[in-house]
Amino acid sequence: MKLVLLSATVALAFATPLQAAPADDAVKAVETWLDKFNAGDMDAFYAGHAPNAVLIDEFAPYMWTGKDAPRAWAEAFGADAKSQAITDPRMDHGAPSRAESDGKSAYIIVPTVYHIKKGGKPMSAKGSMTFVMSHGDGSWKIASWTYSAAPPAPDR
Repeated sequence: MKLVLLSATVALAFATPLQAAPADDAVKAVETWLDKFNAGDMDAFYAGHAPNAVLIDEFAPYMWTGKDAPRAWAEAFGADAKSQAITDPRMDHGAPSRAESDGKSAYIIVPTVYHIKKGGKPMSAKGSMTFVMSHGDGSWKIASWTYSAAPPAPDR
């Protein structure tokens, strides 16, 4: 009997086509969004967010919500960068340390390294971004993201 069950399990495993895990497409959406942001594609940045997204970051006012949250964040990001003589921002990212999904929403943590020049001097900060994604209209959108890290320090 055990042999029959084992044989049936093995047969099902090979007969069932492999499909991406529910979180894989959401992870790909996050990676694409970060890459588009790094390339300066702000239209893709804005389009990657769900309506009424919540964004949390390290500069005032620290939280942006609502349908214009991505644009309001970008304006505040630019103002903060200008006030601190920050140029050349780039958010490098690694493979997710966690990615969970039920097919309708996803929770993803991505390790990051934020690179900038401050007053012309290279600086960076290791941190993470946590995303909550929502799936609708055939695509994944960012419902929320949070950036967490210590302040950037001079590169060595």
